Amino acid sequence: MFIQHSFQSLCGRVSPVLFFLAATFLPVLTSCQSAADETAPTNGEDGLCTINFTVSNYQQISFDDLSGGASTRAAAVPTNHPSTLAHLVMAVFDAEDGKSAIAPIQHDYADYETMPENYPLFSVTLSPGKYRVVILGYNGSRACQIASARQISWADGYVPHTFLYSEELTVDRNTAVDQKVSLRRVVSAFRVTAEDAVPAELKKMRFASTAGGMVLDATTGFTPQSTGYRNDISVPDTYVGKEKLDFTVYLFLTGQEMKTDYTVQALRTSDKVLYERHFADVPLRINTLTTWKGEMFKDAPVDEPQTVGFNIEWDTQWTDTIWVNAK
Repeated sequence: MFIQHSFQSLCGRVSPVLFFLAATFLPVLTSCQSAADETAPTNGEDGLCTINFTVSNYQQISFDDLSGGASTRAAAVPTNHPSTLAHLVMAVFDAEDGKSAIAPIQHDYADYETMPENYPLFSVTLSPGKYRVVILGYNGSRACQIASARQISWADGYVPHTFLYSEELTVDRNTAVDQKVSLRRVVSAFRVTAEDAVPAELKKMRFASTAGGMVLDATTGFTPQSTGYRNDISVPDTYVGKEKLDFTVYLFLTGQEMKTDYTVQALRTSDKVLYERHFADVPLRINTLTTWKGEMFKDAPVDEPQTVGFNIEWDTQWTDTIWVNAK
């Protein structure tokens, strides 16, 4: 009873003191906590933040599979001919000075075959600040060369079928750890469909434009300079004698749409010209396929090159295709 009474008395005497201390220091503690929150590390030590990016549509659909309801984005699950992009590359730049914040990270199709679930995943650790995050998806075997966010090109002056994600990101304690991103097509395409049979002498198809470019500015999705572009397509022996074959080249544009002249040459051994056609004012548009169909290997010998005019028609089933017909 004494112990119980003494304890009760002590509690009665101390309780007002504790109440006074709590009332005095609680606001101070709350204020310190708020101040600490403002400078607290994001999700790691020393203020570093690890962010995980997932590319949702690394499987792309070709121009052939674009439907009337398709957008500029690749399909997450293509319904016709799914094709995993051969390469995914991520680069991060300081948004203020444009300097590279990390070494580029590249995933190749071999990685997809080994661990497909990890192929579209990128994980980076960054200090608080503002950045530009660039992710490229593309096909072909040429190496991607990233000088800066505004200067991206490929070896041998090649322009591949290219998709892009490019956004600024502020890294702080409120930044989401998991980021889901989507790629969009940033090239136009010009296709020649040769309705006549491929001659035995044909070794290469050469496309040369007078406008457009080979360099991509990831901050705009366009080429920073209209330099023109030349691209060669090797023709395998298995093509000889076949008809209605497609030859397609890609190009970065200076804006959403533009026109250019194209010279298309059919070459034999030692790059000697078999046939040549000149196409004037070819209409091009980002995420759009411009197609010419005709007899490529007839009626246009090299000594009498033809300038081909265009009637532009929008195909009712393919709103992202321009059909161009020789007059």
